[in-house]
Amino acid sequence: MNIKNCLLGHTLYKEHFKLKAFAFIIITLLLANVSAFSQEKIQVTAYNIGLNKVITNLRDKYNIDVSFNDDKLNAYKINLQKEFSSSDKALRYILKGLPLKLELINNVYVISDLKQVKQLNYILSGNISDDISNETLPFSTVVINGLSLISDQKGNFSFSSKTDSIFKLQVSYLGFMKLDTLVDAKNYLVIKLKNNNIQLTEVILSSAQKDIESNTFYSAGNLKINHSVGENLPGGSDNSVYNLLRLQPGILASGEQANDLLIWGSYKGQTKVSFDGFTLFGVRNFNDNIGAINPLIAKDLNIQKGGYGVSQGDRVGGIVDITGIEGNTIKPSLKIGLNNLTLNGIITTPLFKNTALVIAARQTYYNVYNPYQLSVNVQNRQRTSDVIDFNVVPNYDFNDLNLKFSGKSITGDNYYISLYKGNDDFSSLFNTIQGRFKINGDDEEKNNQYGGAANYSKIWQKGSISNITLSSSRLKNQSDNNTIINFNNNNQNFSTLIDLLNNNITEQSVKLTHLLPIVTNNNFLLGAGYIYDQTLLTRDSLNFRKLYEQNSSNRLYAFIENNYFISPKLKITPGLRVDYAGNLNKAYLQPRLAIKYQVNNQFKLSGSWGVYNQFIAYNATVDEQGNLKYNWTVCDNKKTPIYDAQHWVLGANYQKNNWSVDGDFYYRTTTGITKYIQTKTTRTNLIGNGRAIGLDVLIKKNYKGSTAWVGYTLSQTTEQYPIKINNKTINNQYQRAPQDQRHEVKIATIINFAPFYLSANYVYGSGFPSTNPLDNQNDNVLPYSRFDTALNYKFYKKRYGLETGISILNLFNTQNLKINNLERIPTEQTSTLNIYNQAVPFTPTLFLNISL
Repeated sequence: MNIKNCLLGHTLYKEHFKLKAFAFIIITLLLANVSAFSQEKIQVTAYNIGLNKVITNLRDKYNIDVSFNDDKLNAYKINLQKEFSSSDKALRYILKGLPLKLELINNVYVISDLKQVKQLNYILSGNISDDISNETLPFSTVVINGLSLISDQKGNFSFSSKTDSIFKLQVSYLGFMKLDTLVDAKNYLVIKLKNNNIQLTEVILSSAQKDIESNTFYSAGNLKINHSVGENLPGGSDNSVYNLLRLQPGILASGEQANDLLIWGSYKGQTKVSFDGFTLFGVRNFNDNIGAINPLIAKDLNIQKGGYGVSQGDRVGGIVDITGIEGNTIKPSLKIGLNNLTLNGIITTPLFKNTALVIAARQTYYNVYNPYQLSVNVQNRQRTSDVIDFNVVPNYDFNDLNLKFSGKSITGDNYYISLYKGNDDFSSLFNTIQGRFKINGDDEEKNNQYGGAANYSKIWQKGSISNITLSSSRLKNQSDNNTIINFNNNNQNFSTLIDLLNNNITEQSVKLTHLLPIVTNNNFLLGAGYIYDQTLLTRDSLNFRKLYEQNSSNRLYAFIENNYFISPKLKITPGLRVDYAGNLNKAYLQPRLAIKYQVNNQFKLSGSWGVYNQFIAYNATVDEQGNLKYNWTVCDNKKTPIYDAQHWVLGANYQKNNWSVDGDFYYRTTTGITKYIQTKTTRTNLIGNGRAIGLDVLIKKNYKGSTAWVGYTLSQTTEQYPIKINNKTINNQYQRAPQDQRHEVKIATIINFAPFYLSANYVYGSGFPSTNPLDNQNDNVLPYSRFDTALNYKFYKKRYGLETGISILNLFNTQNLKINNLERIPTEQTSTLNIYNQAVPFTPTLFLNISL
């Protein structure tokens, strides 16, 4: 009984405990519910009221502890009418979408600015230079994460990424070892490349490939040339720059241009040649042994035959951009060159930390030819019985001086000052008896070229690259032609020609460019500048009217260009250049577009189109005998129109196993071509149009230090000079231009038998039309043919080097004509004496170069 009572009591106790617990839970829930229903609602009503006032009203009305900056919150206006269940929800709703954050600290609401998390931007910028000489390598090809770009003229490049801090980097430069490696983001990376077959060291970067680049810079209409190759070509002792250029397809070699380069059918003066940023208007080159650029100071050759970008302007033809060396910043060096014609020397020395001074000079001291030699041609090239031709070997004197100071800061900034002065004196005499006349002639031409440029290149912390260049250039040309024709029997005067011409051109400019790093597949280039040109032309003559013309122009220009990567293999480059001619109060828009597509690692396609204007002209003046003289003048859009041209270029490139095949198709139209017709009493101008169409092919092979290439150009250049009489146009047909030549073939080879180098090259041209008005324009004058060869020996020790050899130009002494380098002298109504300044004859040259 007792046991049962105990069990019953225990059971009753458990039930009682459960009942009390259940009652406690019910009461708690009821109290919470009553509290919730009894809590005060938060009412917000605001009509265009400052946020600071809204928060202040809430704080005062509902006793909310809140901290904020009254002035900052006043900038935000609130429009709201809404009820909230709590102050926390009210505050968070009001601040939603504003750059403010709400925090509860020690039971106090704190409102403060929302700190934006900046997205990191990883920068990779740097400079590319030669591992041995420390010379910067301009216009190097840089591939970063599959996107291809080109370094600037000082070897600087820049790239940015918001996703990657490690970059796959490939760097290549013509004639140097490729670099292929991985690098971390860095604002200024020093990249050293090894020349030829020397393995890249691991001091700065590693992973160098063993193959040497042959054409890393390919795009339609562009040639990137390894200047060091020219040292082994025939005639390269003092003119390796020109000798190398003339062997490239599209650059006219036939006719042996004296002081100009004709590219893709362009006229004289339409190709711009610049050195270190200043324009070279030209000094005379007679015998292909001397060129306007000293090869000892030239470092990089960049040739743009057509279809180039907006950073280049003021020409409708090609662009030849030559970069000079910067000098040795570690120790002094000296190189002296001797040959039959000239003495050439260069010295480089460090001055201060990371700076160098370069001085180079040349002087002719002996003429291997017999000056004033006059010879009668056996064959009459014009096929006209009343024309007798003579060859004159002129006397030629030349000297030039280069001075350059350059340096580099520890942050990667580059700067230089480059100065140049060149002089030449070209003269010839001839005496002959022609029928019943005795003819005495005396011709002389002098050129003085001055140039200078100062440049500063800045790499900014965020990867942008700025360049500013100030330049000045001036050419003074003076020509004096005197011819006296006397009767042979009594020595009485029949006619006298005295003609003195002076032509000066001055150009001063400032150019600023700013290159942005690649961001989201865009690479923008911005630029602006100012150019001042002035020309002076005077003529004092017994036979023609006196002439005095002085013109000048001020131009402002700006350009923008974007390399947009649709994919790593496809890039389009739209650009726009605007030139404002102050003397004409007119702006010239020049849109341009380029496309590059890399089919695979070996095959590339590219194309370009653009509008180009030129504001100075090298006009031809033609007399009644067809003699041509050229003079610089500023275009005034009256007598001399502004050149206006369009370029269409398509190209392809294939590279594999050290073979390279390039092909370029081009079509160019030019309006505003001016030609003057000079008679004894009048000087009238004709304004016409020109067009050129052609195909260039270059096949090249490199093998164990040897190289060979074949270049071929198929072209047609025509011109049209509409003549109006009584408002009616006559003679509106296109006809052959003076520089028109259908075929030109170039073959060159350099064989490496180190320390011996054997080279040879051959050029064939199908011939130009005659400039004689009486000749049939469809007939060519004598085709051009010239074979050159050379044998060089190079010997190097640790402290000195020796180079010697023999070079022979025109080995077979083939008779050639220089285009436009002739003078026609009328002796009778139906008889004319043609005096030719002889093209390069058989010319052996011995040379010796010593390096210390």
